[in-house]
Amino acid sequence: MHFFPYLKYSLPFYLFFTQIIAEKNVHFTPIFFSMTNSAGGDWHYKDELISINGIGMDARANINHWTIEARYIQMGLFGNISQDLMDFSPNQSFPYLDGSKDASGYWSEYATTKIVYHQDAFTFEMGKYDRHWGFGKRAIHISNKAPSYPQFGFRWKIKDNLKLTYFHGFLKSNIPDSSLAIYYQNQFSKRSLNVSRNIAAHQLEWTPFPKWTISFNESVIYAVRGFDVHYLLGIIPLYQIENYLGDTDNVQLGCDIKYQFLSNTQLYLSFYMDELTPEWLFKKNNHNWFAWQFGIHAKNILSNEDQFRAEYNWTDHRIYKHKFPVNDFYSHDEALGFWAGPHAEEFLLNYEIDMNNYHFISTFSHVKRGQVTQEMLEDSYKSIYYERYTGTIPFESRISLSSQVVRSFWNDKASAYLGLQWIDWKNAGFNPAEPSLDDVQDISKFSINVGLTVSNQFLFD
Repeated sequence: MHFFPYLKYSLPFYLFFTQIIAEKNVHFTPIFFSMTNSAGGDWHYKDELISINGIGMDARANINHWTIEARYIQMGLFGNISQDLMDFSPNQSFPYLDGSKDASGYWSEYATTKIVYHQDAFTFEMGKYDRHWGFGKRAIHISNKAPSYPQFGFRWKIKDNLKLTYFHGFLKSNIPDSSLAIYYQNQFSKRSLNVSRNIAAHQLEWTPFPKWTISFNESVIYAVRGFDVHYLLGIIPLYQIENYLGDTDNVQLGCDIKYQFLSNTQLYLSFYMDELTPEWLFKKNNHNWFAWQFGIHAKNILSNEDQFRAEYNWTDHRIYKHKFPVNDFYSHDEALGFWAGPHAEEFLLNYEIDMNNYHFISTFSHVKRGQVTQEMLEDSYKSIYYERYTGTIPFESRISLSSQVVRSFWNDKASAYLGLQWIDWKNAGFNPAEPSLDDVQDISKFSINVGLTVSNQFLFD
């Protein structure tokens, strides 16, 4: 009785899916990978083994003006696994970690889908996928540190040197909606829904001269309501709309600049602004909440197959957070911008070279982050001065030096990975929101990292 109504609504989908399968330009690729860090690497501070393994499928279809990309991976995690895994790592965090009921270890999933319609100078996108804005290895405005989230948007090539990008995303606030809790609990089970949190953002990329590229970015976080059509107007300043709606939301501004210094070398600068008070711009106690990125990227230095990058990222302790926590610039408790969050900085050096079927990577990273307590957040809105990296625990820091080699084989459909990593971790176990001397320790460790992947790039470095 209930089967036929379901068939009626799902039949168009199955007909479309059948048409996709029938096309010759549809590809399905199996995925398998296994990565093991003997001492946990930077995935976690403890000197204990961590293994992450996955199996899944890639799919891609091209039909006329449509492109569909999908990836699903079921992952098993073993060893020193906890809910704060990847908390202080540039690798993307997990949407969830679920303990196995029948065996040791944990489980999670990686699932993305992107549907694209492209017509001449206009492209429309929708799905659940990652996004990265900026010219750097890291990003300070929009990064893929947080798990992927549903979104839709468009890219419009207005002129050869002028492009507009817009998207609207649906975030995970991790704030339980108590008004709905009664509907999802009984004597044997309990669940909760989150208070809604959304993001709308647009970027105007301009190339005024052949060697210069400048992009102007704007984003807004709004919550406790469904999709707001006001923020669908992608070409209108979001700051103006936020004021029109009563100043209940959280607007951010940014700018990215790239200069092609030499034919093989580019310099880049990124700027992110959460708050601005011009008359206090040069005062020590100011109300200007910024993040910065400076970098240089060079290719073909010693050979035609190498590249070098030096990059510095800096974030103020007041950014990404909001006076109303529901408007934080976060999803899944991860900042949408710089991977280490507010009150942080990182100096990064990276060199890569291809030699035959081998890919060599050497990386140096020095990163640290300070506390971000509720008291500091309240003081920032009261314009009370805070000296950077002070408090119960001034900061957590980590120096990492790694070298690794990736060997491709099977016509580049598979790769094997071997890496060595030395890490010096100060105040490991640090909790920026609630720092405590009882929770931290200093650790130096040496990790041997090995991996194997089939028909897929490594998801974790």
